[in-house]
Amino acid sequence: MLRIALLYGGTSAERDISIKSGEAVWAALERVGHSVLPFDVGTEPIERLASEKLDFAFIALHGGEGENGTIQRRMEELNIPYSGSGPLASRLAMDKELSKAEFLTHRVPTAPYEVAEEFEAEYRIRRMARRMGWPLIVKPIDQGSSLGVAKVTCLNEVHDSLKSAFKFGPRVMLEKCIQGRELTVGVVGNRALPVCEVIAPTGFYDYKAKYDKQAGTRYDTRPALPGPTAKMAQHYARRAHHALRCHGYSRVDMMLDQDGELWVLEVNTLPGMTETSLLPKSAAEEGIGFDELVQELIDVSMEQRRRPISNRATRVLAA
Repeated sequence: MLRIALLYGGTSAERDISIKSGEAVWAALERVGHSVLPFDVGTEPIERLASEKLDFAFIALHGGEGENGTIQRRMEELNIPYSGSGPLASRLAMDKELSKAEFLTHRVPTAPYEVAEEFEAEYRIRRMARRMGWPLIVKPIDQGSSLGVAKVTCLNEVHDSLKSAFKFGPRVMLEKCIQGRELTVGVVGNRALPVCEVIAPTGFYDYKAKYDKQAGTRYDTRPALPGPTAKMAQHYARRAHHALRCHGYSRVDMMLDQDGELWVLEVNTLPGMTETSLLPKSAAEEGIGFDELVQELIDVSMEQRRRPISNRATRVLAA
């Protein structure tokens, strides 16, 4: 039995989602037999953990300081082992521009993009549309859960889409819209979980499609995919995971286009952890229940942090 701090809540725009993940993980930890200290990062000073004699911290935060490396750095300063990736990987995954740069360096296929500030964004998106055609995607640089993300299909939608995205920060990403099927692949330790397909009725997996029960979004953990597509999706998931220096676990989102090509969208270092979230759904397809998955995430995270720092180098898979 371990004494585990469960970090949840926080102050980001994804606080409500984090609370749901936290409650689910809390229950699982107690069922497994651990002693749990629930800790709402949004209402309590993190320094309090220093006096708690903890064996581990399970981070169930989403967005903000929970995913941008801040909390991870504080855990290391307090010498508390924690779940998931370290400060650098968290920062790389949270910042979409940094992620894209790493994907390109490590030959991970990703959609063409530009980054724009407010004064130039409308000009840039018009220029991209002339070059690539509609639709395009507008998204904040460093938000999760598809907050502020919009699919722009014509000039009339540009202004409102940019206005929404700029609410979250001074820069936005403008990206070619890859049309096709949305896939997601969990990575635990060094293995990729079964591919899950996300089927949104509108064809666009935005915030509403993710969290509104009335949206009618479906998830297929046994999608019919052509040829070697499933194995390639798992390959690119592991490749993206390692390209960003992730360890422990992650979830990699990607698109399968109409020509059968895969395009990685992003890596989530702290994916949702309710019993109906995508990572647990994929694990269940392998016969791994929610409680068992939570314990495995602890095990792989602790194993990683037992290794000497010199052995934690990035391992990027060969093409």
